[in-house]
Amino acid sequence: MNKHTAAYRVMIVDDEAILRTGMLHLCNWSEYGIEIVAQAANGQEALQQMEAVQPHVVITDIVMPVMDGVEFTKAMRMQYPEIKIVVLSSYSEFNYVREVFKYGVNDYLLKPKISATELISLIQSLCSNIDLTSENKPTVKKDPALLLGQWLDSDAALNDKADVCHELHQHFKLEHFIIAKASTSLLLSRTKWTQSQIESIIIDLGAEHLSGLEYCCVFLKNEALLLVNYGPSQSVEVIAALKRFAQHTQDALNFISFVLSHTFDAFSLIKSEHERLTPYLGKLLYFTEQALVPENEMTIGGEKTNFDELQFTSTLRTFAIDDAITMLKALFSEIQNNRTYDEYSLKRLCQNLIYTTISTLEQLKQPVTELGSSKLKLFKMIDLAFDIHELENILTQFLEGLKNIVQRSDYQQSMILHQVYEYVNKNYANEISLSEMANSLHLNYTYLSSYFKQRTQENLTSYISRVRTDKAKELLHEQGLSVSEISRLTGFSDHNYFSKVFKKMTGMTPIEYRHQISQ
Repeated sequence: MNKHTAAYRVMIVDDEAILRTGMLHLCNWSEYGIEIVAQAANGQEALQQMEAVQPHVVITDIVMPVMDGVEFTKAMRMQYPEIKIVVLSSYSEFNYVREVFKYGVNDYLLKPKISATELISLIQSLCSNIDLTSENKPTVKKDPALLLGQWLDSDAALNDKADVCHELHQHFKLEHFIIAKASTSLLLSRTKWTQSQIESIIIDLGAEHLSGLEYCCVFLKNEALLLVNYGPSQSVEVIAALKRFAQHTQDALNFISFVLSHTFDAFSLIKSEHERLTPYLGKLLYFTEQALVPENEMTIGGEKTNFDELQFTSTLRTFAIDDAITMLKALFSEIQNNRTYDEYSLKRLCQNLIYTTISTLEQLKQPVTELGSSKLKLFKMIDLAFDIHELENILTQFLEGLKNIVQRSDYQQSMILHQVYEYVNKNYANEISLSEMANSLHLNYTYLSSYFKQRTQENLTSYISRVRTDKAKELLHEQGLSVSEISRLTGFSDHNYFSKVFKKMTGMTPIEYRHQISQ
């Protein structure tokens, strides 16, 4: 069925944007003579659109804010008795289902089991007595948000959606476009706001601060997108309005900020610009004081900040917690300056540091069982952090808490370990004699070996090999160095011995390791 053929008109009413979007793309509705003409987040919003879109069938949820399915069904039966109503229900809402059937609901579907085949058959059956050829189809000016959302959330290019393209062009006729985009995932995870409430607040603030401008607000999975279409003389006005809108949205919702695209002039670029902006969302955590951040203030890619995890581990092994905190603060300062980590990578780094810390202290027989059990809670806190400062505070407080856990009597004796680690880190590229090391530390060789094994559960020679192997793994990332050169630079005088030790430590030869990391 092409776009000029009459179709059964359907409205979807549900406070979950994900479900509405899912139903929009459940199948190619036009092939079955069906057209989704509108969507709404609650009964009140649906009633406001009813005259304009005149649906044949309304598919509605029951439990919704503002006006639920029961009240909406009552109002529909009074005002629009000819419109068919299908209720969406979950198993736990059976009492509600019985209630709405009092008001003439035509059928109901279970949410977990909605299928395209079932829904198509039901709509066609309910509308079988409607003669579309004799019906005066209303002139429906579709909601641009619905059209734009359908296009952006589909895999189709604009030239595959000619009908959408034509209708959207009727709304956006001015020369310039700009997009403000935000993630809503933290709002849903950290607050009590529902998807419907978030949408309502953003829509209301858009109407308040963008009044007089051509704009459209679209909600996709975990994202809110604002598209503004404006003329050459409106540039300053648009940016000022978007700043006000973003700031008031952040004031109202807290855990949200927007990235602002550059201006573009081609209507056909909207989808590619929307997709191109997605990586920039991961850089918003660096801009705590800004509710709206222009994309040109961000950098995508770049070299990650180097962190000497071996030195960090050595510090933990000597229970020098204050030194570990100093290293952590220096790391975060450099990350804030470089801004090369995106949100996902930075949060994984933080979780890895916690895992490394707990594992290191467990090896030293420290009483960190409680920390291990609270690791998942810490990981969750990191996942829900809004900005880089919150991440730094989580890790700093975690390390501060270790001071009350590690055994105080170990501090004095741990200086021996600290000296060993310093010696190995300084001399790993040279031949290390254990007797010379003991002499330089003014210790008996036998005492040093047994003390190290007792405290770390690892032989001193094994530790030296591990340090050299870790350094070799770093150098294997540099394609300009041969394996023989890396062997020499990490203190292995014999190339074959280097390969043997490396494989024992990693399960791979140096060549196999290099091949793996280069893929």
